[in-house]
Amino acid sequence: MKTTTYLWMALTIMALTNSVNAQYARPCGDGVDLCQWVQAMPLGSQDNSGCGLSYNTYWALNTDTTATCSFDGSLYQGHTLYISIDNDVLSCTLNGVPIFGPKQHDGCAPADPRNGYVIPISPTQGSNTLVCEIRDRGVMSHFDACVVGENPVTPLPEYSSLAVPMMILLAVPAIAFVIAKRQKR
Repeated sequence: MKTTTYLWMALTIMALTNSVNAQYARPCGDGVDLCQWVQAMPLGSQDNSGCGLSYNTYWALNTDTTATCSFDGSLYQGHTLYISIDNDVLSCTLNGVPIFGPKQHDGCAPADPRNGYVIPISPTQGSNTLVCEIRDRGVMSHFDACVVGENPVTPLPEYSSLAVPMMILLAVPAIAFVIAKRQKR
């Protein structure tokens, strides 16, 4: 009975710990970040530094990891990558081309990546892949990033829907002219 009680308490604590982390709302999350991240962002560990940071995917101390996302580059005219890191960015690439790093960072990372490193990027039209190789050097790990678009692209009107009305507008006067000419003969 005692073993069952301890097991139940341990499972309850684990469930509560995981559910708290899974509910962290990112400042640069839904409705802001264009990226579809492979992992739930931000990545991190227990806040042992008093930085007030939380995470959604655990990242072990003193390890390297990768954060990957994809996004559509044809929706906006300009794009910016924002990064919040504790400790280091080894490299970030966009479609295999280096765009940032290496960058060593010490101290607390900002909770909102838009208050961290700012990197203007030039994605291609259509699908793009962003990959950041990151490293933690102990005490606490944290990584969050977001791609934000500026100046939405205005879609061009679909001219094919105007083809029939334009043909009618152009054909009616021509037909009227031909009928008038025949009646004069």
